[in-house]
Amino acid sequence: MSEETKQKIVLITGCSSGIGLETVIECAKAGHRVFATMRNLNKKEKLEKRIKNENLENIEIMKLDVSNADEIELFIAKIMKIVKRIDVLFNNAGYMVMGSLEDSTINEIRSQINTDLMGPIHLTKQALPHMQNGENPGLIINMSSVAGRIGFGFTTSYCTSKFGIEGFTESLRRELLFKNVNVALIEAGVVHTEFFEKIKRTEASKKSNYAKETTEMSDFIECIKTQTKWTSPNQVAKKVVEIIAEHGKNVRYVIGNDAEFLVGSAYNNKDNHEKMDKTIFEQFEHYKCTND
Repeated sequence: MSEETKQKIVLITGCSSGIGLETVIECAKAGHRVFATMRNLNKKEKLEKRIKNENLENIEIMKLDVSNADEIELFIAKIMKIVKRIDVLFNNAGYMVMGSLEDSTINEIRSQINTDLMGPIHLTKQALPHMQNGENPGLIINMSSVAGRIGFGFTTSYCTSKFGIEGFTESLRRELLFKNVNVALIEAGVVHTEFFEKIKRTEASKKSNYAKETTEMSDFIECIKTQTKWTSPNQVAKKVVEIIAEHGKNVRYVIGNDAEFLVGSAYNNKDNHEKMDKTIFEQFEHYKCTND
């Protein structure tokens, strides 16, 4: 086995479905030892079936709720009793709350940020001491989104979390430049996963002054998730394996034609928000469903 493909200890969150599940499979196929975590172990059947059907080894499924600080600390201590290091941490777990800021309760906002931002920060903090002494640099990969570069209405809490992930990644990367740990993130567009099925709409948004606009956003998401042009979770998983092989030589990895277009537009338009608003509305019109 070459140095590039030497077995690594890989910790992945949010593995019950979608990107997390596929990344577990691809990492195991690449020869890595994988700790696959999920908040609810009652949802492990799909992953267990894939492991059995594909005759994979070196995968351990474990419970981890990234929004629970005490659970994170106990989990890392447990991992350290099994192995002596963590080579790769893929912060993937997350979900979305849909609704305007006014229609979101403080608990809904807090829960979103605890899972999508504070969870990765806390897990990374606990894992870092165990990632700095390998032959190759340790690697942290954070799952971001176009929503980490562009703020979309009626998903304010989610976008806040993803913008936070972007800043967290950049700052931590510079903090670890001489500590044998690399930090990277993935900016994905629409990916065909159960993520869209799990979007939580705020209860207040159904009858508020924002009801019409929130419903339009909800209908738009219902539409785009039925289209076939988007990135598959397996494509993201394969990219993660590539990032691991190259030790995260880049900071940002943009995945999906839609992501490349929107991130490119944000860069080209810079701080011209009128142009960016127009681009977003044009994309909305382009992708939304019709009654034809």
